[in-house]
Amino acid sequence: MMGMESFWHRFPDVAERETRVVKLLQPYGKLPVDEYAFTEMYCVDPTCDCRRVLIQVRTSSNPHGVLTTIIFGWESEEFYTNWLRGDRQQAREIRGAALDPINPQSEYSNILLGIFQEVVRVDPNYVARLARHYQMFRDDVRHQHENPDTGADSAPAPVTQPKPEKNTPSALGIAVARRERFAEVTTLIGQFGEVHLDAELTGFAFELWQRICRRKSPECMSGKPTIWAASVIHVIARMNFLFDRKQPVHLTFDTICNYFQANKTTVGGKATQIERMLRLRQHTEPGLCRRKFLEDFTNLRLSNGMIVPWSTAKQMGIIPPDARVEDVY
Repeated sequence: MMGMESFWHRFPDVAERETRVVKLLQPYGKLPVDEYAFTEMYCVDPTCDCRRVLIQVRTSSNPHGVLTTIIFGWESEEFYTNWLRGDRQQAREIRGAALDPINPQSEYSNILLGIFQEVVRVDPNYVARLARHYQMFRDDVRHQHENPDTGADSAPAPVTQPKPEKNTPSALGIAVARRERFAEVTTLIGQFGEVHLDAELTGFAFELWQRICRRKSPECMSGKPTIWAASVIHVIARMNFLFDRKQPVHLTFDTICNYFQANKTTVGGKATQIERMLRLRQHTEPGLCRRKFLEDFTNLRLSNGMIVPWSTAKQMGIIPPDARVEDVY
């Protein structure tokens, strides 16, 4: 694979923690039960800024074999069209994820591509992670190019992108034109969270606002920042039963609207619009719901046809105790 190198080679510790692995508990079409690791490869040309990743899918049962290679880019279609000098069709394929035509594929390639596309669609955190890994890799490549005596196997250059402070989300993956609006609403959410939420719930609100700002359509740029902040928090409150006084952290609708001096009808309508716009699943949306709700409200169909909650399947020993809803397709 000319010009590409594994992320594992330069950042093994990070790769071990952050490589996405999909676990199949039962066959999916022709795809057998196994753990499928979506390993990453990036460009080693210091003059190139392609902003894309090659994903090689390997299994735990055969870690040295490659089942498929997928090409994916997280920037806009316009970015790749310009980078490819006007080839909009190829740009569209990169943006949406496609099988790499110059590398061997297998009988499972199309199924694995579909799984990858679904993971990307429902998990913007994963997309942001790929972009962050790309930047880490690029910084190390440039450092090596500028300091050739260090060698490829020397310690990686320090990552120039600092780790966000607690409860402070990164604007990675958000268009430059939207970052001022993103930061404005983020600040409002953070201020509310310090008074009324815990760190996890505040993080859910940040994540939801990031998803809104990453959309192609520009809804986030219109309307008052206070209405957006109140509506985002209202969605997270509904997803996590915060209006139930029995919850350790609970709110009232009045608390949200009074804090932001916002009209209840406006906030409620905007919250519903957000849920429909992002097609959110109530209480079972990874990245927006507490772990307990994810496992209590996500059902698992057993081989005998019986349907049980995820948490019950864990208690019965049907799935491993450390199995996560978002890691199983």
